[in-house]
Amino acid sequence: MWDKFHDNIYHFILKRVKNETDTEDILQEVFLKIHLKKDTLRDESKLQSWIYQISRNSIADYYKAESKSPDNEVPDLEDVEVGFYGKQEMFCCLHPFIDELPDKYKNAIKLSDLEGKKQQEVAEIIGISLSGAKSRVQRAREILKARFVDCCNFSMDENGNLVGEQDCARCNH
Repeated sequence: MWDKFHDNIYHFILKRVKNETDTEDILQEVFLKIHLKKDTLRDESKLQSWIYQISRNSIADYYKAESKSPDNEVPDLEDVEVGFYGKQEMFCCLHPFIDELPDKYKNAIKLSDLEGKKQQEVAEIIGISLSGAKSRVQRAREILKARFVDCCNFSMDENGNLVGEQDCARCNH
């Protein structure tokens, strides 16, 4: 599990904590919790969501214990997730929808929003300009939002965010 998830979880935590030393500490804590609680995971298909939930909880614990959040408030981690998606586990179709994207969009969104890479890094990895990477990530997000609206009965608010309760035609979730 360490080899498979280490890099993504590290970048996920670093993006929210912005301190490499604290990120390493939190990462170690996350993997310790994973090891200690692995018997509580009932559905192997939700492993990644489960790991991100442990990560979010560990980040919240970090802010609570250290009072390092701006204005000494703990961030609302209910909304913290990979990129713009909100609570990833709520979106049962997220990974299938990403897998259905054309490769140029799929690669960009995975690097940016699932692996937490900056768009400049995405551009360098894919071998395109920064503006090209930004366009691909934005286009992938728009396609995914449209799929969630069509399939899962979400709607879009005035800011372009998905809102509503999931009622998924694909998986009946």
